[in-house]
Amino acid sequence: MKACIVFAQEGKESFCHAILDRVTQTLQKQNIAYDVRDLYQMKFQPVFQAADMQKVSNGTASADVMTEQELISEADLLVMIYPVWWWSAPAILKGYIDRVFTNGFAFRYEAHGPVGLLKNKQAIVITTTRESEPEMKKTGFDDVVKKQIVDGSLSMIGYDVTYRNFAAVPYVDDAARQGMLAEVEGMVTAIHQPVGV
Repeated sequence: MKACIVFAQEGKESFCHAILDRVTQTLQKQNIAYDVRDLYQMKFQPVFQAADMQKVSNGTASADVMTEQELISEADLLVMIYPVWWWSAPAILKGYIDRVFTNGFAFRYEAHGPVGLLKNKQAIVITTTRESEPEMKKTGFDDVVKKQIVDGSLSMIGYDVTYRNFAAVPYVDDAARQGMLAEVEGMVTAIHQPVGV
């Protein structure tokens, strides 16, 4: 089994980085090989440009996108880790999805709409917010965040997705954050091996 981790948090120290560390440590304990795609460290180019559209129309992709698509194809498990900004994913991650999960690779259009091509794969999506869970539920933004990436992207293209948002991260104490990291470990430990069985 193999995992691909797509990480979208700038800097080097954040709770998202702590989540990344716990995910990789747990994968190592499970003897699961993994690749980390740290989009900021990679300086990933997130803008879906006219040249990208032309390549998709021709059934191909630029070299950087083909590298990512190969890693995604090889991975049984996709892990996405990112902070929620403006009730959405950081632009660099949105651009990654736009450029990498393209028509003909991640899905295709049929008579009744798009059909996912990345089936028999699992995904874990972990987000963080400053807002508390009650605040998010009151405004309905908890559902907005889930629908964008989990339902509108990954589930649609075939993934079996486990999602967790850790709320009010800057305002909880260290014991609460340690509990969150323990939950992350539990999520990774609970994945099915082999996938699709």
